Order: sequence, then structure tokens, then C-alpha cells
Amino acid sequence: MAEAYCVNGGQGRDPDPITLEALARPGILEQVWQTWEAQLVDIGWSQAHRDQARDWLDAMMIGGIATR
Repeated sequence: MAEAYCVNGGQGRDPDPITLEALARPGILEQVWQTWEAQLVDIGWSQAHRDQARDWLDAMMIGGIATR
């Protein structure tokens, strides 16, 4: 997720369809977010930057599901 988000200065890129499908399973998205957020905390990202990353993740999921 971090790689996808950080490509092009935080603009992100969409994960592949297999990743999107896996994230769409109940409970998986929240588990992924908790793990990713812990990593972001460890490397010193501010709460505002983590909020932006979460917004990106949510938007990517909504967009990915909508286009499937």
C-alpha cells in the first residue's frame, strides 16, 4: 500500500485487481489499514498525513469497486 500511495509524490496508483478484490472482503480493508497505519506511525508520519493516506485508500477502494 505504501508503494502504491507514494508513487508520484503521494498521488498514488491503483493496486492491481487482485489486491482490490482481496481488500473488498469483509474486515480485510480495516486490517490492512491498521497494519499500514502502524508502519506510518513508526516512520514518523503526522496524523494529518496518515489521514490523507486513509482518504486515498478509501477513495481507491470506492473507485476500484465502482469500475469493476
